Amino acid sequence: METRRPLLITNDTDLTEDILRLAAATGVDIHLAAHADSARAQWATAPLVLIGVDRLADFSQMPRRRDVVVIARDLSGGPDTPPMPDSVWRDAIAIGAEQVVSLPDAERWLIERLADSGEGPSRQGAVICVLGACGGAGASTVAAVMATAAQSEGRRVLLIDTDVTGGGLDLLLGAEQAPGARWADLAEARGRLSATTLNEALPHVGGVAVLSFGRQYSGSLNAEALTCVLDAGVRGYDLVVVDLVRAIDPVATISLGVATSAYVVIPNSVRAVAAAASLLPALDFGGPLTLLMRKSPRGLGVGDMERALGQGFLTTLVEDSAIAAGAEQGEIPGPRTQFARACIEALSGSISQLSVA
Repeated sequence: METRRPLLITNDTDLTEDILRLAAATGVDIHLAAHADSARAQWATAPLVLIGVDRLADFSQMPRRRDVVVIARDLSGGPDTPPMPDSVWRDAIAIGAEQVVSLPDAERWLIERLADSGEGPSRQGAVICVLGACGGAGASTVAAVMATAAQSEGRRVLLIDTDVTGGGLDLLLGAEQAPGARWADLAEARGRLSATTLNEALPHVGGVAVLSFGRQYSGSLNAEALTCVLDAGVRGYDLVVVDLVRAIDPVATISLGVATSAYVVIPNSVRAVAAAASLLPALDFGGPLTLLMRKSPRGLGVGDMERALGQGFLTTLVEDSAIAAGAEQGEIPGPRTQFARACIEALSGSISQLSVA
């Protein structure tokens, strides 16, 4: 079946050249309607309709639809530019146009609009952050289990590693040899990144797209690249799980800034509680902040920890020696383990409102 393409309706040669140039910059193919019958045949099914003001009157009686943009060249209203006729605005409203734009002023906006049409509608995915109160808390394992659980329920999931010195989240997943892009390949990403291109470039583990660091240190994580990837993640995935580095830095600020919820994993030790007491007030996050207790048999009790932190725990992740052994083999806790069930219970509130892909 032929891929649906944006529809361009105009007889203006200069406008056509401009639109084709912008479409080429986004990698989107345009269907150019050479005659009225062709345009009418594509009207209802095209993901986006671009109609020049020169043809607008011819289509003013077409059924109203979404995703219609009326385009002209130079509507600046300067001394050498005639004012836009009232009929243009009337006809644009009649067909339900979302915008009437002028080139070249609206080039950047139109590039993004064309790119959106090539990807289909945005999934408006949720972003969750998982971090440990101290080193070795097990946040990466929790993040991996949550991502896998969401994928098993039919969600489209992206798992992001933000710890440049952590050795690579793909090691935990047993996917260090899997072909695909790592952060080093996306370090120079800027602006708008296609969600489709990102998904195709990344390795997938059990259906989960994974963006990890490789084995070699490549400097700090670029804030612009992270912003670019998170934006693509929200558009292209139902859920983005960020294995967040334990630091108050731009990486944490950017990730928490787009997150819908965050989880802090805290072992039941004196040192971990002291670390959490310093970390929690410094986290700049306005959404739900959930504490998960990583419990070992000889540690502090939950009551002592809650009094020290002034906040309760959602659930307890019971320590299991098999988890550490499995991590060495690239295995995360299975869905039937007590540890995984606790992670899934914690995640359920964050994804309950998401639509299944």
